[in-house]
Amino acid sequence: MKGKKQLETAKSIGLKITEYPSVLSYEERIELYCTYSELIRKSAYSGNKEAQYCYAQLFDTMSFMAFNNSQYNPEKCIYWYSKSAKGGYAEAYNNLADFYERGKGVPQDLKKSYELYKKGAELGSMTAKSNLMIFKRDIKKGKSKF
Repeated sequence: MKGKKQLETAKSIGLKITEYPSVLSYEERIELYCTYSELIRKSAYSGNKEAQYCYAQLFDTMSFMAFNNSQYNPEKCIYWYSKSAKGGYAEAYNNLADFYERGKGVPQDLKKSYELYKKGAELGSMTAKSNLMIFKRDIKKGKSKF
């Protein structure tokens, strides 16, 4: 798989950042995060579907380190989640569905959102499966309409 080595290295750096935050200085965490981000970017551009998902997350509302993300960019999220989903990455379908459900960065489209949650669930995303059930419940209660 393309970009696998870069992705695996990035994941190990990510674990180090989250498992040992008090051991690392602020500067060390920033340096590691920059390395993590660059490895994810390279792997995503090489075509790795999981890395494309991770790269999209770098532009989502919450950053890797669980802070509000100053680089939040819904258009970049949608672009990279779409690439990852087209490659069959289940979690990307879930996150993409959320953008369509809320109408963030794209026109709100509940029908498309439903289909994306459904596809993510079919591919094995437990989050998409849960969100699909909530979506169906909200439709039955009249909270959402197609």
